[in-house]
Amino acid sequence: MSLYKQLWIGIALLMTIAFGGSFIVSSISAKAYLQEQLSIKNSDNANALALSLSTAEADPVMLELTLSAQFDTGFYRSIRLVAPDGSEMLSREDNSPITEAPMWFVNLFILKADPGISQIQNGWNQVGTLTLESHSRFAYRALWASTLRLLGYFFVAALFAGIAGTFLLRFITKPLDAVVDQAQAIGERRFITTPEPNTLEFKAVVSSMNTLSSRIKDMLAQEAARLEQWRKDAQLDAVTKLLNRGPFIGKLSAVLDRDDASSSGVLMMIRLPGLIELNRSEGRAVVDSLLTQFGSTLNKFASDNQLWEAGRLNGSDFAVLAPAAEDAKNSAALVQTSLLGVIKDLGINAINNLPAATTSYHAGESMGAILSRLDASLLNAENEGNHTLLEAMAAKNEQEQATAKDQSLHWKALLSNAFENNDFRLASFPVVDLAGNLIHDECPARLVYDGELMPAGQFLPWINRLGMATELDKQAVRLALNTLPISESPIGVNISASSLDDKDFIKWLYQELKTTPKESSCLWLEFPEYGVYQRLDAFREMCRLIKPLGCRIGIEHVGQEIKQLGQLHDLGIDYVKIDSSMIRDVHQNPANQTMLRALCTIVHSIGLMAIAELVMNEDEWNALAGLGLDGATGPAAEKHLK
Repeated sequence: MSLYKQLWIGIALLMTIAFGGSFIVSSISAKAYLQEQLSIKNSDNANALALSLSTAEADPVMLELTLSAQFDTGFYRSIRLVAPDGSEMLSREDNSPITEAPMWFVNLFILKADPGISQIQNGWNQVGTLTLESHSRFAYRALWASTLRLLGYFFVAALFAGIAGTFLLRFITKPLDAVVDQAQAIGERRFITTPEPNTLEFKAVVSSMNTLSSRIKDMLAQEAARLEQWRKDAQLDAVTKLLNRGPFIGKLSAVLDRDDASSSGVLMMIRLPGLIELNRSEGRAVVDSLLTQFGSTLNKFASDNQLWEAGRLNGSDFAVLAPAAEDAKNSAALVQTSLLGVIKDLGINAINNLPAATTSYHAGESMGAILSRLDASLLNAENEGNHTLLEAMAAKNEQEQATAKDQSLHWKALLSNAFENNDFRLASFPVVDLAGNLIHDECPARLVYDGELMPAGQFLPWINRLGMATELDKQAVRLALNTLPISESPIGVNISASSLDDKDFIKWLYQELKTTPKESSCLWLEFPEYGVYQRLDAFREMCRLIKPLGCRIGIEHVGQEIKQLGQLHDLGIDYVKIDSSMIRDVHQNPANQTMLRALCTIVHSIGLMAIAELVMNEDEWNALAGLGLDGATGPAAEKHLK
């Protein structure tokens, strides 16, 4: 029962008790007063009437006519005239029921007034004794009217008190709305803080809940910072703060295994020749300063461009992985020019050659083939000297380069036609828990081309280049909502980062899910990690709108921005998918095992599910349970699906 209903019941009960008490007291007082007034009236009327008849020297006929006329006025219940010898000379009585008040009221308050008695004389002779009783109906009418007025006053007072109490309660409990919202948010794993109200009782509750939320936030921030520091110590080169060879190659392998826009891009390498001689000629301190600034420059490229990674493959070789990048040579030239600027600023004249090589990679290529042609081009660039930059291209890429403009026109026409004709379908890849049960089907969009489903790595780069990512997200959501009524399992849909920038898309998504509540409860939406942290306010607003509609929200490719994990405390998301680069060969990588175990502990502490991406083999699968993972995707996960 609500507080407002309880307030009204309480006021009604209180006013009923107050009315009852007032009614009894006032009615008893009024009854005594009316009885007294009736007695006085009876006496006065009897005396006045007797005196009038005595002075008139009325004979018996006159007496009867006068008294009968007086009785007929209706003010008397009875009039009797008794002769001196006791015989009844006249008797008139009104025995009609009282209708001026309910009978229960009349029976509750019986008026007993003394009758008026007076002697009628004719000179010195006594004519008779007159007994007169006024009718009590008029007293009951006054008493009943007084009771109704009292009831009306109390009803108006109760109504006014209820309305005033409602507004007062609304004002007093207004902070309670924030308390309820905060409690619901904590139940949804959104550990938010709210201003403390002035009401002492509410203030204590809000203060405790704020303390809980702050502790969770601080704990996440501390654990994320500790994990990030551990990652840096384990994976980064001590001098340059770039990824070591192992983690960098793991990132490259993970990117090539994906079937999305990042499976195509650019890989570049820069070599600093003669590092040993440079140490001898310039001194270790100067070379360390050079390497440190090289690392800072390359890390800035990585931070300024989403998905980019920079690494130090060995003492002299540096590499930059640029998923979804389009122009290999210009990208590499920009990086090489920046590093040459570092050398110039430090005034190291001994470096007269900074060779570089770059190549575009595409979906379906093997890592070995990419690295082989890149190593060969880098060796040729080093032999040519004079800061040479060479681009290594496979035969098919040379053909593509020659027809780039035609390709752009071709893809624009192809994709526009596909959107018009709804030539997109959803692929299906199971997400499986460690017991082999299906969590949901991850369903990325696929383009139907020549009767077959085209891999995402072939058309998604063009979707992004042509600015069609949001439209593709709408298609994917529509397909999922249309499929869910006949699907036996929940469906997960990947949403691009750029859609978070589109307020119209968020409004569209809200309306679509609102009109399909049953399907929405089985829909899982996941967003890339880099897009979430770069657009955190937009993502938070989207979660606030979409979560109440019942769908699950998650973050995919988690692992690159571990230090940002503390910002997830108030989002209310449901799961994270950990990037495959951390999963690759985890069974023989103690550093990644430690990092995954700590990462799972953090996400579990705020009630999130931790899912591994692209588990490729049995060894990786068997390692997941000991690391705290809840589920996985990939070939190994499909084999264990019940």
